[in-house]
Amino acid sequence: MKIYCNRTELNKALNNVSHSVPVRTTSNILEGVLVQVNNGQMKITSTDTNMTTEVVINVESEEACEFVVPFKLFSAIISKLPEDEMMIDHNSERSKINIKCAGSNSEIICFKGDEYPKIKLNEGENVIYLSKEDIKKLIKKTAFSASTDEFNRIITGVLLEIKEGIMKMVGVDPYRIATYKIDIENSDNVNVIIPARLIMEVAKFIEDEGEDKMSFEIVDNKVIMKFDNNKVIINTYSGKFIDYERILNKEGNINIRVKRDDLLRSAERASLLASVQNNNLIRFNIQKDVIYITSLNEEGNIEEKVEIINDGEELNIGINSKYLKDALSVIEDEEISINFKDSVSPAIIKPLKGDKYTYLILPIRMN
Repeated sequence: MKIYCNRTELNKALNNVSHSVPVRTTSNILEGVLVQVNNGQMKITSTDTNMTTEVVINVESEEACEFVVPFKLFSAIISKLPEDEMMIDHNSERSKINIKCAGSNSEIICFKGDEYPKIKLNEGENVIYLSKEDIKKLIKKTAFSASTDEFNRIITGVLLEIKEGIMKMVGVDPYRIATYKIDIENSDNVNVIIPARLIMEVAKFIEDEGEDKMSFEIVDNKVIMKFDNNKVIINTYSGKFIDYERILNKEGNINIRVKRDDLLRSAERASLLASVQNNNLIRFNIQKDVIYITSLNEEGNIEEKVEIINDGEELNIGINSKYLKDALSVIEDEEISINFKDSVSPAIIKPLKGDKYTYLILPIRMN
């Protein structure tokens, strides 16, 4: 059976499904992608059992078929074909496909499609429609803060909360917290934990082009996202997330106002002498109208001076420069507020007005 398709579209679809092809697996079938052709469309599916990606492209074919083709070889061949016009000839009796394009002819041995795991869900009951830009912001501004320590699996995920017309995402590790929220139309309350690594993979192929909106749904402990010609299903974690609000509510009496870009650039320069061995330590000496940021090691020392407005006391505190730069890099505001209590309590970064985002960083004890 012959299938005519566009190489560029097929190559893009394979790039998208690559995000859920397992890196290591004992199952040969999962090393492949499921290809289903019917009614002028080709659906390509990959899964690592925790995340499933489906992409649909238009093709020309007189019959329906399905097969599983080894992803690595199939993708490599498609990416190197000389022209856009190509043809895939599927031979179901011999379980193989021939890929033809200009003078190129490649043959790949396949598996039968009915051997591939398939997911059946009752979709469409509680769908939320959001802008792709909002979803990308939620992920970009929080998921970096999730823990990577599998010993405490729950906080390797991000918490997604929907309550009273607000969608909030929260990332936590033992030393920092990141929250970001957006307004949405009325929806049922939701509280789920999504693996941060997987949601960040999805963000990589949510493109600005195409439709502005995407759909979001929770079904049977799975998150379903649909955008353009893509559908992604992610298994959520079961368990109780950390009580982050209790930690964020412990604010102090020292509030400084500072230009985000000035603080970020100074922290970047000061961090040149910081190292993982000393927890990326930079020192803040907070005065009435200036912060002195210093770092030192056996090679030398750096001092930075940043103008601020401080309505509280003076303070010396140690800060992890990496965590500070991570937070400042995703904030878009020109000016921010940072709250301090004392040298052993967290620094809390917020907007000058409102609470659209919050970034908490635990201090480093200084000798």
